[in-house]
Amino acid sequence: MVTFLLVLIQTHSSCCEAKTKKKMLYENYKNLCRGLPILSSKHEKHLQWMFKTFGETKITGSTSQNEAACWMFRQGKIYSTQRYVMAVVYYSSKGAQWEINTNWMTMKHECSWYGVKCNIFRKIVELDLAYIELDGLIPRELGLLSGLTDLDLHGNDLQGVIPHKLMNGINNASYLRLQMNGLFGSIHKEINRMTNLKELYLFGNFFAGTIPKELGQLKKLKILDLYANQLTGSIPAELARIPNLKYLDLHDNNLVGTMPKEICDKKMDALIADCHGVYPEVKCDCCTVCCEGIPVLACFDPKTGRQMTRPV
Repeated sequence: MVTFLLVLIQTHSSCCEAKTKKKMLYENYKNLCRGLPILSSKHEKHLQWMFKTFGETKITGSTSQNEAACWMFRQGKIYSTQRYVMAVVYYSSKGAQWEINTNWMTMKHECSWYGVKCNIFRKIVELDLAYIELDGLIPRELGLLSGLTDLDLHGNDLQGVIPHKLMNGINNASYLRLQMNGLFGSIHKEINRMTNLKELYLFGNFFAGTIPKELGQLKKLKILDLYANQLTGSIPAELARIPNLKYLDLHDNNLVGTMPKEICDKKMDALIADCHGVYPEVKCDCCTVCCEGIPVLACFDPKTGRQMTRPV
């Protein structure tokens, strides 16, 4: 009888242990990468890290993030946030079709990949992928590169909006060059989080809405180039609060009204607006260059009336 009870207790105990045993994460996602590779216990730690750091939904969906994660599992040696971010950039902008993609997605450290510059600690500080035919959206994961000081993606075929997480994440950046793409939406007020910006180039896109007055909080800004977008409304006087602003180009937009006196009083090296013609869109007595839209499509020196090219 005693033996029977012991066996019964042991059986019950084993049953409970089996029921309470926690299933490993990888067991639910063995085919996450469609067999390339099949996830096993050796991937468990890294899978948990990815879910916690980058989000389960992104990693498990049919996304660039999934492609990046699976690439890291395949190469199987180096797991880091910045390497994952670079992989997401590659897959989200059709990296296989870039004009130059030297060393990208190889076993070499990402600091040796084309357009990437790192500091002595092998942390990415500059990313220059201009004019190599990036095609897609700007991935929000770029905001995870908190040490980035210079981001240059201009002259490509990027679409969509500027991700909020990008502006919130790379607040050490001094240079942001996103001009000559197909970006749209508004210029979000969160741009004021990028307090170290010295130069901001957004020209040649399809940004709409008003110019955010929060730009006036960027105290280190020297160059602000917003020309050739679809911005509307008046020019905010708050831009005059930028103490070191030397170059402001607002022409070829749909702005109206009068250039604020506060901006005129700054006597910038270059102040450009749609202030030429019989009925100028913007009245400006202090602009260094006045431009006119259709059908003229030209810019002029307001003092001499001579046609001129846009200052670079």
